[in-house]
Amino acid sequence: MELYNIILGVALLLFGRKLFWFFVGIAGFIVGVEFSSMFLADQPQWIIVLIGLCTGGLGSVLAIFAQRFAFALAGFYAGSYMALLLVQPFISSKMIIIFVIIGGLIGASASFWILDPILMVLSCIVGAGAIVNSLNLQHITGILTFVLLVAAGMFVQARLFTRLDSQPND
Repeated sequence: MELYNIILGVALLLFGRKLFWFFVGIAGFIVGVEFSSMFLADQPQWIIVLIGLCTGGLGSVLAIFAQRFAFALAGFYAGSYMALLLVQPFISSKMIIIFVIIGGLIGASASFWILDPILMVLSCIVGAGAIVNSLNLQHITGILTFVLLVAAGMFVQARLFTRLDSQPND
């Protein structure tokens, strides 16, 4: 599962803003797998993956058909995943849900109002978080790697998509 998270994280780092539906789907899959792994740890792996596929699929379908709502959903996924990464080492799993919901609501409201730039930032955060979480890096190394990956992803997306957006349409 770790290799998939790294591959999906790299995809989000590089293309999350432009492939919005893909970002929502991957973020939904990652969040679904993380939560189901925490709360359904005694279940078979296929159930955990199925839950991730369902949450990712729901997000992708909404991103295609209800884009404005999907922006908020993507922000909720990203905000909740970021909150999970930040508080998981410090508090019990019963208290995590409160922080995850608050982080999700902050991410949702930011995505709803600031759309395009926040998509780039959130996709980089989720992508970097998925990669660092999969690599099981120690505290300082993990934080530095996370920050460097977010910065690199934002740089690549800003350069790549500014150039693509400025090209004339045929």
